[in-house]
Amino acid sequence: MTSPGTPRRSRRLAAASLLGVLLLSSCGPAAQTSPEDAEQSAGAAAQGTADAEAQAEAQARAEAREAYEAALAGPGEEHRQRAEEIVEEYSAEELAGSVLVGEFASTNAAPMAALIDQLHLAGSIIMGGNVPGGDQGVDLETLAAELETLTSAAQDREVPPMISVDQEGGLVTRVAAPLTEWPTPMSYGAAALGSAQAEDDAQPTEGEDEADDDALTRSGHRFLAVELEELGFTTSFAPEGDVTVGAADPTIGSRSFGGDAEAVSELAMSGIRGLAEGGLAGAVKHFPGHGSVTEDSHQTLPVQDASLEELRSRDWVPFAEAAEAGVPMIMMGHIEVPALEDGTPSSLSAAAYAELRDMGHEGVVVTDALNMGAIVQGYGGDRAAVLALEAGADLLLMPADVRGAHAAIVAAMESGELDRSRVTEASQRVAALQLWQADLAAGELAAGPGVELPEELAGETESNSEVLGDAEGLDSAADTAQTLGRSAITLVAGQCEADLAAEGIQVVGGSAQDRSRLISAAQAEGITVGTGAVVNLIGESSAAGGDIAVALDRPEVLTAADAPTQIALYGRTVESFEALARVLSGEEAPGRLPVAVGEEERGHSTC
Repeated sequence: MTSPGTPRRSRRLAAASLLGVLLLSSCGPAAQTSPEDAEQSAGAAAQGTADAEAQAEAQARAEAREAYEAALAGPGEEHRQRAEEIVEEYSAEELAGSVLVGEFASTNAAPMAALIDQLHLAGSIIMGGNVPGGDQGVDLETLAAELETLTSAAQDREVPPMISVDQEGGLVTRVAAPLTEWPTPMSYGAAALGSAQAEDDAQPTEGEDEADDDALTRSGHRFLAVELEELGFTTSFAPEGDVTVGAADPTIGSRSFGGDAEAVSELAMSGIRGLAEGGLAGAVKHFPGHGSVTEDSHQTLPVQDASLEELRSRDWVPFAEAAEAGVPMIMMGHIEVPALEDGTPSSLSAAAYAELRDMGHEGVVVTDALNMGAIVQGYGGDRAAVLALEAGADLLLMPADVRGAHAAIVAAMESGELDRSRVTEASQRVAALQLWQADLAAGELAAGPGVELPEELAGETESNSEVLGDAEGLDSAADTAQTLGRSAITLVAGQCEADLAAEGIQVVGGSAQDRSRLISAAQAEGITVGTGAVVNLIGESSAAGGDIAVALDRPEVLTAADAPTQIALYGRTVESFEALARVLSGEEAPGRLPVAVGEEERGHSTC
């Protein structure tokens, strides 16, 4: 990283060099110089000095930004070298454990901590059943104590344990309120499209900075990470790099940022950089793309019949861009791709891992959960662990039986079926990731929680927007969540800025919490509840009926709606329902569809 003194030194050198040239030129025979010529020479000299200073400042800013982004991208050379030294001393049992992330089935973390210690596991994942409840939602104090129990199980190791969670926002939220609640990832896609359209409509004058469409995504993921890291988490298996095909996609849906590969690429990169700024390691998932297959890998093995050309032009675009830019981790899904290797899940396919490496990914490749139907039904958890490592996996997530997987890996190394060097390589990548994340969270790098921007970037509004994702209204988690709710909501059918609640509203559909939240938001907005237009919340209810249909999660459910007014909300947070109440009162809905819905194309809105 460029030191704070470099720019000033560069400017001094540039100025000194220019002064030397001027002094040498003055040592020759005296020449007759007119006042006009002298004035022009002085002006040229001043301009030259200014140009040199501006060039030096621009170079210093570029170097500082590069160092900042490199710190967020994953382990540096120092982490990789230290990881090699540490792993070189591992026994076979330690090697086998260092590439496994286990799970447990209660809110008591002590048994899992014992396994981390006994089997030398890389760490543990926290699922919904591991999160203790309290009067106000999650019991954060107890949860933090349980996470500390897991962390302390590896206190004698130089490599800290991985304490991971699936926390995407929306439907995949393991740790809910009182942490900030976030809507579905698709809400970021809707907000970004709305922002882009607003910029086009505004036609900014020449030289005027355009807003950073990805600032909201980066800020949301940063605040999500900050809250998790403060509890003791080190990793969130997010964000999605999957490009959804819409209604035919049964699994990903609103977990995707949208249906356009380039847009998903940009938002996924903003998301994973935001997680790193908050102190967490993230993972772009699920290569080779779960958004365009029509079966759920939790239940069975989906088959992706697209050609390599088709995959490289769509599903693989976000992963290729992530690999090129540098990310700490990519998750390998359980999808059969005959164009790569017929009859084999990608998580067990050497061809799939080779494709990721050919894209330039140098970080960890983690498998999706090995206890999913796509793997257990065809291979069994223990055997799958060996096959995944042999194929090229670095980190094995949630084997059906972590003890059995550990024993199988040790036995495979001892028999020679599994080359020890392959497990060593995997372990080194995982160790480097964990060492990097610890430094990142501790503020030991050029970026991360509590790290101040270097002098070259501090105070530069445009630079801060690009590097940190800062923008007006994104100063806190609450502000960001509110901005996201307001920016994403989309009017799919109906009249824009119509006062839909002039005669009041009746709320049907959804869950009890959904109805309660909308009623509270409506009353706060001065809307009469119990009479008037019927608002049908589509989530846990039929899409038919009502005057106003509101898709709570994925917008594709609106294709079955018959209401004259149709709204896509993309989430069930308090802020989402507050935004809905404002739109019902006549406020504009600024978002746009990030995926096609029926005959309506991506980017559609009636506003």
